[in-house]
Amino acid sequence: MDSTAETEGVASRDHRAWPFAVQSPESALRRMSRPSGLRLVPTAPSPREASQPRKSSFANKRLRTLADSARRVSAVAFSDYLQLMKLRIDALLLLVAAAGFVATSGAAADLPRFGLLMTAGLLGAAGASATNHYLDRDLDAVMRRTQTRPLPQHRIEPPAHALAFGVGLLGLSLAIAGFGLNLLTAAMIGLGYAIYVGVYTIGLKRTHVSNIVIGGLAGSCPALAGSAAAANSISLPAVLIAVLVFLWTPGHFWALAYRGREDYRRAHLPMLPAVWDDRGSVIAIAGSTAIAALASIAFIWTSAFDAVYLIVAIGSSAVLLGLTVKFLAHPSPETAWAGYRFSGIYLAAILIGMMADAILRIPL
Repeated sequence: MDSTAETEGVASRDHRAWPFAVQSPESALRRMSRPSGLRLVPTAPSPREASQPRKSSFANKRLRTLADSARRVSAVAFSDYLQLMKLRIDALLLLVAAAGFVATSGAAADLPRFGLLMTAGLLGAAGASATNHYLDRDLDAVMRRTQTRPLPQHRIEPPAHALAFGVGLLGLSLAIAGFGLNLLTAAMIGLGYAIYVGVYTIGLKRTHVSNIVIGGLAGSCPALAGSAAAANSISLPAVLIAVLVFLWTPGHFWALAYRGREDYRRAHLPMLPAVWDDRGSVIAIAGSTAIAALASIAFIWTSAFDAVYLIVAIGSSAVLLGLTVKFLAHPSPETAWAGYRFSGIYLAAILIGMMADAILRIPL
């Protein structure tokens, strides 16, 4: 082997051992033309890098959990404030207001004014209910029927938020009624709030057996507000509706109290069925209910209502009187509950009959 070959052999061996060895041009070209044989092998991430995705995943999961919790809290808070408004009772009071409006205006009802009345009426009734929740929160915590309400369960804290909510709703109601309708409508809504909150809840509910009798005047005010919204005056049909609601209220709520009288006794509330003996309570409930039913039929002798109302009044009153006789003969929580439930349906039917009569005007 000559010196040139030996030199190339050494260079070749050195090249295999160290990639930066000196090569001849021919050797370099041959190596560049051959595949390198290198492969990309993924390397394991460092401990720091490996922890980063897990941290990000944990943070995202935590954020989702917090967002879900916030949505649940918001939903609970919203439903609690809706419960403060007592929407089922509000619906019946709105029907009373609608009957007063339509019975006064007849078929020529002004729909925009009717819409303003419904809005103001809902806000006013809901405001009174929320204020009642605040004032009665100690009683609600004692009575089984009301223990799950938002304030006894401390779901609205502080309780003054419920009071502010109620007063705020009343303010909106009076503003809409006063500026959008007339001052007489606003006055009737304010009067209903004052009687329910001031006379009934604060004044009589805890002190006198006549509490619901006098407090029933609050339920009559929506009929007067409806008439005021329609004509800026109080019509005869609206007055008759107010009288009927006043007569209907004691028997309706006494029937409920009869079923839960132990609850009222536990709270030391002088509701008639919790204070009087059983027989006296039954007679008072039956008598009050019968007076309301018979009065609704007697209204036909005024010039306010015609044939449609008479048919509805006779039919619904017959069912109510039948349930009242059953309760009188077999007094029990079950028969009292049956009378209570139909009593609400009865009043709704009477009010709808009054509105239909005012629109159709079919003479007797």
